[in-house]
Amino acid sequence: MTTNHMSTEQAKHQGLPGSDVFRFSHLLYHDPLNRDAGVVHLNVEAYKSFSDTVLLTQRHALAAEQRAAKEWLAAGGFASNIAFPWGTATHAYMEYVNYENLKIASGFELHLKARLLSRDFVIHEIDGRNPDYKSLAKEQEARPISKTELFAIRSYKFDGQQNYLPGLKDASLKFAKFTDEAEYRKSLDLPDGHLDIIKDYRTLRNQIHLPGDIVQSPNIQAYRGPIVDFIVGFVNAEIVAYSNALIEKYQLNRSPLVPFL
Repeated sequence: MTTNHMSTEQAKHQGLPGSDVFRFSHLLYHDPLNRDAGVVHLNVEAYKSFSDTVLLTQRHALAAEQRAAKEWLAAGGFASNIAFPWGTATHAYMEYVNYENLKIASGFELHLKARLLSRDFVIHEIDGRNPDYKSLAKEQEARPISKTELFAIRSYKFDGQQNYLPGLKDASLKFAKFTDEAEYRKSLDLPDGHLDIIKDYRTLRNQIHLPGDIVQSPNIQAYRGPIVDFIVGFVNAEIVAYSNALIEKYQLNRSPLVPFL
């Protein structure tokens, strides 16, 4: 038997070099510790993405500048001979709005993958080119696949250098599945209103590829209040608080995330 077709158990039994080494992303499905460490990793990356936006980091300045603009309008606008109160935060947001939407959408995407992973679903694309996984790959188009279903076909194998899970592609699941497919939406365990806003941001991010086109964001527009309030509340509750609980539970070598105030 060649190492290319050897199970991890056989490799360990023979004491082969590398038999205790795993492909890092495939460790996500090994045990609760590695799963939850992966959840935190994805949420930390999501937090970084949100934290790199003008909308969140300068939200108080943006709100103040918006109030000044409303006061200017109430005073008569251009007819009042008062200069429009342009603010630096507003200018920065408008200048980089496409990048803002890209980073916000990326933050949501990373978090949704973390949510699926935390519920023991596979976030890698399953390789339908492998006959053993063809049926499961087809089902993954419409519903999330649990790690139990993946392991029912085959567990870890050893390739001579490290252990890996057959049937997984190098790519992760596409963002669109999380907001468009009913079974994915159900498995994410979020209110429909939240997922609809996230779907709008997924659409808005495409403006960076196709600039100038008018893109509708009805769910963002329908939100009662500044959309930044929704994002801040979402990040603090779903990303910061949950990740910090896992960091504490496992004593992970990470600093706690700081809530947005």
